[in-house]
Amino acid sequence: MKRRSLVAVLAAGSLVLAACGDDDDTADEPSEDTTADTEAEEPAEETPDTTMAEEPAEETPETTMAEEPAEETPETTMAEGDMETPEGWPESLVLTLTPSQEAGGLVETAEPLAVALEEALGIDVEAIVPSDYAGVIVALQSGQAQIAGGLGPSQMVQAADTAGADLILQSVRFGDSQYVTQWMTNDPATYCADEPVDVPDDEGNSMLFCNGVDQATGPSDGPIGEDQLPNVAGQTVSFVDQGSTSGYLIPSLGLLEAGVDPIEDIETLFAGGHDLSVQAIYDGDATVGVSFNDARGQLVETVPDVGEKVVVFGWSSPIPNDGFAVAGDLPDDLKTAITDALVAYAESEDGAVVMDELYEIDGLVPVPEGSYDIIRNLETELSDLLG
Repeated sequence: MKRRSLVAVLAAGSLVLAACGDDDDTADEPSEDTTADTEAEEPAEETPDTTMAEEPAEETPETTMAEEPAEETPETTMAEGDMETPEGWPESLVLTLTPSQEAGGLVETAEPLAVALEEALGIDVEAIVPSDYAGVIVALQSGQAQIAGGLGPSQMVQAADTAGADLILQSVRFGDSQYVTQWMTNDPATYCADEPVDVPDDEGNSMLFCNGVDQATGPSDGPIGEDQLPNVAGQTVSFVDQGSTSGYLIPSLGLLEAGVDPIEDIETLFAGGHDLSVQAIYDGDATVGVSFNDARGQLVETVPDVGEKVVVFGWSSPIPNDGFAVAGDLPDDLKTAITDALVAYAESEDGAVVMDELYEIDGLVPVPEGSYDIIRNLETELSDLLG
């Protein structure tokens, strides 16, 4: 029964079903109408001066009638307002984000992105963060959200296969559209075959690696340190979420291939976020844990010595990066507009800061054809291994 539970997790990730299910018109134009009316009335103020010559006074009504079109300005303004939003576009959109970190802070960080999308599209955009990975897919399936960001590889597959979404963009980090699962520990004596090496990050914070991970130049250098995985048996392991590719599925496959059953041979802890998985290792709640590379950077402001106490001892094989998807039933021109707006924002100075704070994204590129087929194969392989 326990062996089948991981298969159930995979099935649940693909078959999550739920349902749940908001116009803010600015009225700056009326002030323009008032100005127009005032201007139309100014000739009437001159009437006393022209009263002695009664003929001009008789022309005043004609002048007023000639200016009647000014009263139609509201109708003209409404028509112009309608033209700003292309036909078939919704009045508002919801952007849902994967909770890779604390949800409240993520929503706050995402607000500038929502505002940028509003300005680019001309319609309201609200940012939300569900409580777990599955909630993001549910939001797409049920129509609660039309744009999804920070979707891990497994979520990208679920978004396309079970929610009918279009995969529009893939994240770029460190110049690469791939990443890895990193294996971490607070017990380097057990999991490091050599002395940990300090490779400071861009801000000069100490970051310890062992087993040759320090020499890696990119995801394609993985896997590294997989010979240490048999030592994980009997330990408490910090994972991210059952729906996380790098935070659960890939490392589960790595354990199985090392002869360690990820259901029966270890104690499992689901931290709920990549930064929280790192925190669990730092706090000693788990001896070993996983996250994307290098999630330790998300904690250095609050835990400056995290890179010294949490040592990275292994990397998985390359995994396609996370990305963005849009609801499949949106108009094609809106999908294109959303895609262009996201790319432009990521390339802007302010946008680059926000995207880095959200998911450490350096840029966005179109999703390569077949990019996530490896994930579909992964789920099949896991199911076969678990029986």
